[in-house]
Amino acid sequence: MEYSEVIENWKIFAEAVRNMGGEVQVLSYDVPATEDEVKTLEVKLGFDLPLKLKEVLLGFSKKVEFRWFMPDDFEFQGELSQIFCGERHWSLDWIAQFNEDKNGWRDEVFPNKEDPYDLVWHHKLAFHEVGNGDYLAIDLSIPGQEQVVYLSHDDGEGHGVPLAKDFKEFVCSSSRLGCVGAEDWQWLPFIEKGAPFINPDCENAKKFREALKVKI
Repeated sequence: MEYSEVIENWKIFAEAVRNMGGEVQVLSYDVPATEDEVKTLEVKLGFDLPLKLKEVLLGFSKKVEFRWFMPDDFEFQGELSQIFCGERHWSLDWIAQFNEDKNGWRDEVFPNKEDPYDLVWHHKLAFHEVGNGDYLAIDLSIPGQEQVVYLSHDDGEGHGVPLAKDFKEFVCSSSRLGCVGAEDWQWLPFIEKGAPFINPDCENAKKFREALKVKI
């Protein structure tokens, strides 16, 4: 998928939400990052960025914000009933702070690498602050792999669940779901039983787009 198609998907969902009486608070995307800007962030973090994250920052945008809310009197049906918003954000200027905050949770609350729950918080690069203490992050624990995973601070069902094989795939696949809300209960309906990652072509994804009258 081309980045232009990602942007077009965002715009289509934004228009659909407005047509349903919802609110689009922001839809903006900055110019790509420069090599020097990426290097500055890497120096601040103390390690190289994952390849696919770097690819998106350099080839697409160094800062993105997309946030929408459905009207209060609207409710999706069935397994989609807890969806109420969509959000996607990342920025060169925020990643270091997100990781400092994430590391605070890790060191104070989840320090035990021998505990399977705690371990999920280790060797991760947070790029999206959910706002409830949770994070979307890239798994750095396995060389050559860059899965996007969910970090829950309170036993959320999505804790440690991989959403995509890498950051670029996450950007592309989630664009076909309008960047549905980052809380795990909003995106879990799009992960089929026994399958890895969000599937933008699963039955719930089709129902979601049908409800919004989106055809992509």
